[in-house]
Amino acid sequence: MTYPKTPAFITQTHGWTQARAHPAMAWMEKCTQAWDSRESWETPFTDWVTEDFVFVKPNGERCTGGEPAWEAMKLDYAAFKLSHHEPSWVCVVDLVDGWEFIGEGKLYIDLPKEGKEDKTVRDLDGRVWDLGIESMFRFRFVRADTEKNGGVRISRFQFYSDSGPVLAEMMRREIVRPQDLMG
Repeated sequence: MTYPKTPAFITQTHGWTQARAHPAMAWMEKCTQAWDSRESWETPFTDWVTEDFVFVKPNGERCTGGEPAWEAMKLDYAAFKLSHHEPSWVCVVDLVDGWEFIGEGKLYIDLPKEGKEDKTVRDLDGRVWDLGIESMFRFRFVRADTEKNGGVRISRFQFYSDSGPVLAEMMRREIVRPQDLMG
């Protein structure tokens, strides 16, 4: 039995160098840098996502509807003083109106309260972080009728990650208390 085949761009990478060879990933690098620097947090949500944007959290909670989903995503990342994403593997498929991709990478974070031990987790540039969490990301990009940000918008983002190590460290640093988790 034959089945339809769709060409895909697949690469193992250490950071953005190999990934950015694909135009969707070159755009994703710019988007990620704007996100990690919090620059995109100061612009209208429509600069980056569609009006019907969907954000799916690691716990499966689904946030829909452009601005509310964008704000939910910002709220999740607001728990971190800093963040930095580095891809390690991506698979991009071209679609009629954009791209879909899934990628693995590391999410580096600093928490808002310093820990008692020295930081030991290093990114590819040698910067030191509180934590480096292996994560997986799935995105759907669509072409938009605008030149703003290259005419691309995110219509769906699903984040796969084990939040246990982050939560454990937040509890150790007394950023979160056990009773906060029961509400």
